[in-house]
Amino acid sequence: MSEQTLRQRKVSTDVLLLDSVREPGLRAPGGRAHRIPKIRGRAQEVAAMTTWRRWQDWVVVGLGVVLFVTPFIFGETANSVAASTAYVLGALIALAGVLNVAMKDAGGLELIPAVLAVILFVSPWAFGFSAVTGLAWAAWIIAILIVLTVGSLFAMQNRRAIA
Repeated sequence: MSEQTLRQRKVSTDVLLLDSVREPGLRAPGGRAHRIPKIRGRAQEVAAMTTWRRWQDWVVVGLGVVLFVTPFIFGETANSVAASTAYVLGALIALAGVLNVAMKDAGGLELIPAVLAVILFVSPWAFGFSAVTGLAWAAWIIAILIVLTVGSLFAMQNRRAIA
């Protein structure tokens, strides 16, 4: 082929590519999408919240681990009811957080840490260790933080639905 024929083909394909970019919904030759939409602001934050990226779920995992080690930190391992409550609920909260982190979309499983947090909040009175002030206060504070964290995730989802 001559150089002029090659130039004409190159110009004709360039025009085709430019035309497809100008008109939304058209695809470039070869079946590839013509452009990737840019997301800014709150929508970018919500779009980034997918599998293994939601900070709320990682905070729940961290709070579960903190609750699990709390009896060791305060030296309250002798009180078996308080310590076992912290161990069991800490492990369950951490596992529920890992389960939620692994999910692509935040859904109904986000309620599991919230329900466990309510149980954790009531546990010093229900299991009779409210006199063990270190573990009781840790249970109350961690439960409130978990509920606030899960609530912020649901607030993010509602903003995305409204926007």
